Parts: sequence; C-alpha cells; structure tokens
Amino acid sequence: MKPRHAAPPSPWRATLTGAVLGVAMGVSNVLSYLFVVVLAPTLGPADFGGYSALSTYGILLAIPAGAFQVVVARHLASGELTSGVRLAAWIGTALAGLTVALSTVLASGFHLDSLWSPVLLGLTLIPMTLTGAFQGVLLGEQRVRGLSSLYIVTAGGRLAAACAAALLGLRVEEVFGVLLIASTFGAAWGWWLCREAIRRLPGATRGLVTELIKSNTTLAAFMALTNVDVILARHFLSAHDSGGYALASTFGRAVCWATQFVALLVVPRMQSHGATRVLLKASGLVLALGLVALGVVAAAPRLWIRLAGGDQYVDFAYLAVACVALGTTWALAQVWLFSEMGGNSATLGLLTWVVLVTQCAVIAFWWHDSAAQIVTVCVVGALVVAVTGLVRVLIAHQAVDPFDETSAIAATDGTRA
Repeated sequence: MKPRHAAPPSPWRATLTGAVLGVAMGVSNVLSYLFVVVLAPTLGPADFGGYSALSTYGILLAIPAGAFQVVVARHLASGELTSGVRLAAWIGTALAGLTVALSTVLASGFHLDSLWSPVLLGLTLIPMTLTGAFQGVLLGEQRVRGLSSLYIVTAGGRLAAACAAALLGLRVEEVFGVLLIASTFGAAWGWWLCREAIRRLPGATRGLVTELIKSNTTLAAFMALTNVDVILARHFLSAHDSGGYALASTFGRAVCWATQFVALLVVPRMQSHGATRVLLKASGLVLALGLVALGVVAAAPRLWIRLAGGDQYVDFAYLAVACVALGTTWALAQVWLFSEMGGNSATLGLLTWVVLVTQCAVIAFWWHDSAAQIVTVCVVGALVVAVTGLVRVLIAHQAVDPFDETSAIAATDGTRA
C-alpha cells in the first residue's frame, strides 16, 4: 500500500520554501560565476575554450544526474518510495567507462594536449550522477535546507578547485583532476545528508529506468540546446575565438542558473490543481528576471566581460549582451520543459530535438564563420522552442480550473488569484 500523500503546503510555508531555495541557488550561481572568473584568465582564451568544450561534453553526459533529481523527487512526492542511489551508481560508472574509452577521440576532437583530461572528466561523472540522486531525495522529502546546502557545497567545491588552479598555475588536465576531488567531496556531503533515507528507501524500483529514459529524453534536449553551441564554436572557430565565445556564453547560462529554482519548484505542482496557471506565473517571473539581467549587462558589457575574464576577453563584450538574450529564451524553455517532465509528457522535448538538429545543421553547413553567426542561429532555435511552449501553455490555459493558491511559485513572485 502506498503511503498517503502529504498535505499541500500552506501559502506561508510555500513562500519560505521558495525563498530559501531561491537564495541558495542564487548563492550557488554566484559561486559558479566566480569559478569562471577565476578560471578563464588563468587558462587564457585558447585553453579555456578547450576546457569549456570538454566540460560541455561532460555536462551532456551528466544529464542523468539532473533526471535523477526530477524523477526521484516526483516518486517521493507521489508516495512511491525510492532513493535511486543504486541505479545512479551503475549509470555513473557506465558513463565514466564510456568517456575513458573515447578519451583519444575526445582529446583529438577538442584539440587537447593530454588524454588525462577526458579520463579525469569521465571519473567525475560518477559522483555527479550520485549527487543528482541525493538532490532528488532531498527535494522529494521537501528538505529544502539540506538541498540548499548541497547546492552550495557543490558550487563552493568547484570554486575552490578553480582557486587552486589559479594559485598553482595548473594546466587543463590538472584542473579536471582537482574538479574530480571537489565533485567527490560534494557527493560525500550529499550521502551524509541522505544517509537515513538511503537506509530506509529502496535503491531502485520497477519502472524507474523507464521514467528516467523518458525524462532524460526531454532533459537531454534542453541540455543539448543550451550547451552544444560551445562545442560547435570550438570546432569551427579559432582557439582564441572559441575561448571568447565560451566566456560570453556563460552570461547566457547564468540566466538559466539563476532561474532554475523556479523550474524545480514547478515540477511537483504539475499534477495538482491549477497547474497551468502556476506555469504561466512561473514563466512571467523568469521573463522578468531575464529582462533585468539583459538591462544590467547591456548597460556596460565591456565592464562585465572584463570582470569575468580580464582584458584578453574584452573584444567579445558584444557577445555578452546577445548571450544574455539567448539565456532568457533558454530559461523560459527550461520552465516549460521541466513542467513536461513533472507532468510525464515529452511533446515539447521532441520538438526541441528537431530544433537542435536543424540548428546544428545550419551552423555546420552555413553559419559558422564567426561567433556572431553561431549565437544568432542559437537565438532563433531557442525562440522557436520558447514560443511553442508559450502557445501550448496559452491553449491549455483556456480550459483550466481556478488557480491553486498553494503554489510555491505564486508565493515566490508575490501574486495570488
């Protein structure tokens, strides 16, 4: 027999939950930004471009970590008990083995000097995948303080690794080595927070793999959409220009990082009363945050790019503004795609794959002579996904029930029906 579902949170508790998680993810995002600020000038444009391309490959292979967070949280929220830790360990090990096997190809394709870079990155995928399962347990059990601390510890460990790289003058492969240590420490903290739940909950349940595959299809589409541009830039642009593009694109990804807490809070609400109205309000909040970020960066792009990477990146200031606009459309797509995972649907995810393939083909065969051309194609692709998501939401909104006032999203933006 399944346990009863927990009662919906009160508006006050929903407000506190959204505020705590939002602040924690904000701090985590600042730490992630500082990671780039420290590492970019340390490596220089050419090596930073290589690091970013390989790191992006790692992000794409770490997609199961994000899917574990969503799927495990959904299972726990609906009373289906599982931690997913055993399955996460197996998947992380398989992904690590695949990356090690492809190390020669990856080193050659991304113009890296050492095979150790992809090998060390591959090993990092094991603690990353486990951390995703731990985050799912904490989110599903509504342990917001623990989840917040795990976000901060993970980002703080990466920043510490970047600082070590700067102080010791480490090379790209050595950077991946210290990042492996940081990721292992973050996973250890996640295990400590979830140790009681891990003993109490099954490590895997029937149907978990199927749900992970379905969620991975949508999450993979989003992750590929928001990361493949860096890989394409490394392949088609010069080493120097690919590094500049990688740094400028960080401004766009920062918008996604800063608004991800909204997308995460949407997930548990997608099968509850008033879900469509919740999604519309979440989208409005994300758009407002994106426009604020666009205004701030557009006011002084050279200042921001100089603060992020130093004088050697100033020529790419114009790209920072374009990438923030791109990041805003990514953030909107993130809310709608995460809502589909929460509602166990994959329609928009499939469309995103079509857009992604088209986008890559356009860049590969025609528009790849400059960073501006690549970012322009990516903006158009993201807009197609974002506008389609909005249209689908508006159509669904015509037949929804009155808005559910217990939504955590409504609490975070201060609005109520």
